[in-house]
Amino acid sequence: MNIEQLIFATTAMIVATAIAIGVAKKLNLGSIVALLLVGMALGPHSPRPLLVGHAEELRAVGEIGVMLLLLVVGLDIQPSRLWSMRRLVVVLGSLQYLLSAAAIVALVALLARSHWQSAIVVGLGLAMSSDAIALPILEERRESGTAEGQATIAVTIFQTFMVIPVLAVIPLLGARTAGTFAIPGLEKTLTVVAAVVGVYFFGRYLLPRALALTARNLGSGAFALIVLAAVLAAGLVMSKAGISMALGAFMIGVLLSTTVFADQVKAAATPTKQILLGLFFIAIGMDIDLRQVAMLGGKLLLYMPLLLAIKFALVFGLALAFGFNARRAMLAGLLLAPFDEIAYVIFASARANGLLNAESHAIGLTMISFSFAVSPILINLGYKLSDAVRATEAPEHEPALVAVSEPVIVVGYGPVGRAICFMLERAKIAYVVFEVDLERVREASKWKHNVQYGDITDPTMMEAVAIARARAVVVTTSSYEATKRLIGNLRSFHPATRVMTAVPFLAQRDELQRLGAIQVMALVPEGTLSFGRSVLDSLGIPASEAGAIIGSLHANDYAVLRGIGGIETASIDESAAMVSGGSKA
Repeated sequence: MNIEQLIFATTAMIVATAIAIGVAKKLNLGSIVALLLVGMALGPHSPRPLLVGHAEELRAVGEIGVMLLLLVVGLDIQPSRLWSMRRLVVVLGSLQYLLSAAAIVALVALLARSHWQSAIVVGLGLAMSSDAIALPILEERRESGTAEGQATIAVTIFQTFMVIPVLAVIPLLGARTAGTFAIPGLEKTLTVVAAVVGVYFFGRYLLPRALALTARNLGSGAFALIVLAAVLAAGLVMSKAGISMALGAFMIGVLLSTTVFADQVKAAATPTKQILLGLFFIAIGMDIDLRQVAMLGGKLLLYMPLLLAIKFALVFGLALAFGFNARRAMLAGLLLAPFDEIAYVIFASARANGLLNAESHAIGLTMISFSFAVSPILINLGYKLSDAVRATEAPEHEPALVAVSEPVIVVGYGPVGRAICFMLERAKIAYVVFEVDLERVREASKWKHNVQYGDITDPTMMEAVAIARARAVVVTTSSYEATKRLIGNLRSFHPATRVMTAVPFLAQRDELQRLGAIQVMALVPEGTLSFGRSVLDSLGIPASEAGAIIGSLHANDYAVLRGIGGIETASIDESAAMVSGGSKA
């Protein structure tokens, strides 16, 4: 493929993806279905293929998107929260996987009449649930903190640890004689332990220091590159040890979740994650051959519904046993029913070890790929049903979850921002401050204020911190240009967000109001009037008379004061220069 063909193919793929996602959203089907359809339409099995012979490479690159997805999930699960989920991870995760595997093994042995080794491999592979399907849906709907979201995350965490023993047991099952069995020895065990410990120390101690140096000296562009490099490095170390690369990315996310960089890391990873995840699903769609699906016909129609039903039923029953109500148990079952892409690797290893013949291997791969197309539709239908019954649902006891708060977001930790923190704490209002000056972030620890590193003026950062759900946004940055950029982006991307700020001069206030801000205070006239009131009081002027005087100066939007000196008529550039103090937030 020459450069002109590559540019044409890329342009066609982008246009087709944009159209498909737009149509899918109109039909409320979700973006995953649209991406799979684009892959099917443009891939080598299409009547008029545009991308031929590149599905495997595209999927390999797209796997980085899956890793970044696990990084973002890890950033939302702090170690304390992960520990609070230990019952779901260990008990629900193990029961779901082992019971699903046992049921699938029994079904395959009964219907396909496979020998027991092959049935075990199929069961171990198809019992895995796809995080690439479930987690983007939870993230898109912002429901990772719900009962079904917590259950889905817990099961996927458990299954990432199961990849190692499953891949290790396949050569043992494929051995033909007793002499060929080889239990993994001390060297392999030490390699795995060393990889996990190495990633831990890297994510816990080295990476935060690297991010601090980058933020201080190189800026946000380099920050994003360091994040991507760290994820790839952790994934590579895990892969060399025979562990899932996604586990390395997840560990990095969990370890960074307690640092002041957590939200900025999420913002840095999100754009690349979205692009590469889209590429991953397009590549999966390219692998789906509808002619092969038609040829398999009866076998596919028999096996896939049965296997998906088994996984759904087991999760549904287990979720009820864990105290979920029926609606949430149904959603958990649908989210965990799809087959996992790791089964591609498991089945490839099984075929190489003589456990699957060509036909069984083809059926298995087709079922996995086709489940990617079917499952999002089923999950979206489940959510539609859930939304329909939510209003009539009787209150039921559900597992205790970490509360999802709606804090006030404060922008800037200068003197004004610090005072706002004290006020909010004494009012018992949850808040989080974002500041781009690391020295101020460190200073906040002395007062135990909740201050994070991050440029909240960036629309990607706004999305990463879910600014639309904030109780209010209070802008206290000393940079007028940063304040203007923030309010402009809020009005463009999150117009319903309540924003409050104070600026020195009336000219600045007027400009921000023209941008759409409503609650803006001009400090110079307000401060001057407050000072003037104290002067009148100290001179013995009666309170009623002093109030009338101050009120007359307030009248008609400070009409009298607008004729005085520079405090109200100063140009935007002059007043910005007077108060900006540089670009620090």
